Amino acid sequence: MKLCTFKTGREQRVGVLMDNGKILDVNYGYAAALKAAGKAKPQERADVMTPPCMIGIIESGEEGKECIREAMAYASQNPDAAGPEGETLIYAPEEITYMAPIPAPSKIFSIAINNRQKYEIADLPDGPKHPYYFIKVPTCVVGPYDTLEIPKEIGNVGSESEMAFVIAKKGRFIDEKDAESYVYGYTVHNDLTAHWLRDNREWIVSKRSAEEGGDKRLTYAGRYKCYDSFAPMGPYLVTADEIEDVNNLDIDAWLDGEHIQTGNTRDMFFKIPYLISYLSGAHTLCAGDIVSWGTVQGGDEKHAEKRKDIKVKFQHVDLGKGKVLTTEVEGIGKIANPIKVISDNMIK
Repeated sequence: MKLCTFKTGREQRVGVLMDNGKILDVNYGYAAALKAAGKAKPQERADVMTPPCMIGIIESGEEGKECIREAMAYASQNPDAAGPEGETLIYAPEEITYMAPIPAPSKIFSIAINNRQKYEIADLPDGPKHPYYFIKVPTCVVGPYDTLEIPKEIGNVGSESEMAFVIAKKGRFIDEKDAESYVYGYTVHNDLTAHWLRDNREWIVSKRSAEEGGDKRLTYAGRYKCYDSFAPMGPYLVTADEIEDVNNLDIDAWLDGEHIQTGNTRDMFFKIPYLISYLSGAHTLCAGDIVSWGTVQGGDEKHAEKRKDIKVKFQHVDLGKGKVLTTEVEGIGKIANPIKVISDNMIK
């Protein structure tokens, strides 16, 4: 299934993409199906099994998915039906406003330098190899067609096109062999990064004696990763059962139609089960948490050899000079975000 969070006016709802390309309100749709079947208190039951918020849908698990399938079957057979109190069940895509599938996740883990070409040539500390990550704040998240606001004072802001996976249920110290059951589905994400700000403002040298190991240059993934709108996502949360091989999906990005990134999930160094196990060793994972898998290397010669149908020269483009950033993950979806340059008077 392809699930989405959408708005009609001020009301936030959860929908599912039907075979005819329209969006079914899963809560009202299931309530209507229950009422037609003569069930008591159909809306109350639907509010429990198919609540109008994505995290609630995720928490309802496989039973909730089955309820959504029942709603889809009913709506397909009764395209003019309404909810128990006359509510609209089915919308054309142009009648709704798509939001991010999970508008306010409790945590967004972003896996850093997970592309095999970059990871294998990086200088690493002694000891076993392990993932590196940072946590983006929920206010970074915007919808698949929302405007990206880029402060003119922060210099070059770049595209990092990624596939993200969404946690299905609460867990801690998850064994790698059990990790796949913790994946609810996948969505498209672009992890916008203010490169100039990172390199010129967001670092500090900690002074230390020779005995303490000498001076250390420190950089923290704070502001340069976490401006509002720096995490566009969507349009759908695609359930895990829809994707045959998550380790072989193309990822691409365009700025005003110019192809600026291309790669494939097979190039991710750390795979999803290991990442879930690793992250859960330090953090309690909750339903609706998002893990962004890492960006692709770009259109270098190695990728050109693998994907001869694509001719793209990777470059660290400045998104602030463009109008629309488009990001696509094969089988998951495509987002297209207009760009607006704003001012940040805090940057000097």
